[in-house]
Amino acid sequence: MTRLSIGGTKTYKRTVIRLVGAPAIIVLGLVLLLAASRFPSFATWYAAHVYPVFPHTIGRFWGLFPFSGFEILVLALAIYIVVDIVRVIVGYIKSRRHSFIYWSETASTSSRIKSMALRLLYSLAALFLMFVLTTGINYNRESFAYHTGITIQDSTIYELEQLYMLLIARAEILSNEIETDEHGRFLLKREGIHEYARQSMHELNSLYGGLGTYFVRAKAPMFSRVLSNMNIGGFFSPWTLEAHFNGDMPGQSIPFVINHELAHAAGHMREDEANFIAYLASNISGNVDFRYSATYIAISYVLNDLRRAVSADRYRELFAKLPAQVQRDFAAAREYWQSFQGRAADISTRTNDLYLRLNQQQDGVLSYGRMVALLLAYYREAGLLDVT
Repeated sequence: MTRLSIGGTKTYKRTVIRLVGAPAIIVLGLVLLLAASRFPSFATWYAAHVYPVFPHTIGRFWGLFPFSGFEILVLALAIYIVVDIVRVIVGYIKSRRHSFIYWSETASTSSRIKSMALRLLYSLAALFLMFVLTTGINYNRESFAYHTGITIQDSTIYELEQLYMLLIARAEILSNEIETDEHGRFLLKREGIHEYARQSMHELNSLYGGLGTYFVRAKAPMFSRVLSNMNIGGFFSPWTLEAHFNGDMPGQSIPFVINHELAHAAGHMREDEANFIAYLASNISGNVDFRYSATYIAISYVLNDLRRAVSADRYRELFAKLPAQVQRDFAAAREYWQSFQGRAADISTRTNDLYLRLNQQQDGVLSYGRMVALLLAYYREAGLLDVT
């Protein structure tokens, strides 16, 4: 007969709780996702009344530190898993060594493995629920286009070319205001960049609403170089409510990417809308680097659409109209990112594509480029495109 100690009873109860608790947490998350998908009005209400609690609490807390809380949590999780595995191995060795003396007092290897697996399952369930609460539901909220009052509709190639000409005219002006290095390439002034980003988001919110009243401080992770290897310019952590940008990439993209990630932190998860919000916010910034960055990125997306829409000869003709500054910065960005092309970048892109499709962005990574449709609608509404 096997005797059960009080400690064993407590362990059994904890095991039962984990067995029931983890599936319950996962089911709760799935129910919330289903409700948000089936009833967008619920997602809109949630984004306005419940979600703001997270950036105001968790986001503020991690904002107190200059380093990335997400990096710390990833490191802590990795250490936790390694320590747990070591404990199982050490326990197995001890149980084998003293099995005849302490059989009734020593946990079996199988029970240790089960306990470790349950802890891992419970942790993953909690992380999943946190993702749902801070990110998943918001994929179904109202479009930011609703707040701006624009209507997306089919556009002509003529309108697309008009938008391109409008943007390169603005880029020509801004090219004379930015600072450049000895090679004539854009030189980002990093001092005060975070305050300029938050200020521009506050200004955009004062114009249209829908962004909340608190914006987290964007951070450049210590592993920015790793992000480059994975072809990532920035990311939002749903567990620490932190906005991250790749501090190693070419500077002309950084202001835009910061505001893109701040848009995610404000609850707008769809990539085209985060791009649109980043463009609008950066475009009204009092900092010329932000305005140039917005125009530079917008031109790159419009050129991608033009490449598919017009003949090769027409595309070369339009590309030749680019200001010399933008062409130099395009060349610098191409040189930088091509040095990181490889299997890691391919895997990262495919993973992101799958993630976006699972979150109802059927265009996958191409959804970033759908920002162009929003820009066309925005400038059409402003009367800056000839629709006749």
